[in-house]
Amino acid sequence: MKEEGYPLATAALLSERYALKSDEKPFVRKLLGRKRNLWIFRCDQRRFAGDFVIVDMAEPRPARRRVVVLDLKMGAPLVLGEGGAGMQLTHAQDAVDGVAARKGLIAPGTPYVLATGGKDAMLAYLGA
Repeated sequence: MKEEGYPLATAALLSERYALKSDEKPFVRKLLGRKRNLWIFRCDQRRFAGDFVIVDMAEPRPARRRVVVLDLKMGAPLVLGEGGAGMQLTHAQDAVDGVAARKGLIAPGTPYVLATGGKDAMLAYLGA
């Protein structure tokens, strides 16, 4: 699989752990089409860290960037915090730490919000 803008060698390193399910790809496309300031990081689906880590790059200071770890639940209402995902967000901190390890994106210890819900609820929450 080759995504636009990424070399084939990078795409070859991907595995099913990072593949988008049928409902996730339209969500990501719509979100990025409406909110170009957001960077989306796919979480390892075997790690119980949610589906995506979203970073709002509009804030120039990495320590002050808004970070959301989200888990999509088809047709579900928006739930903030740990209440909506069961085990799916157990290791969200690990995913955020992984993003923080990339120099200049977010600072270590940057606070984040846990969010679960359906595609439409999540788009509305993210202002898209």
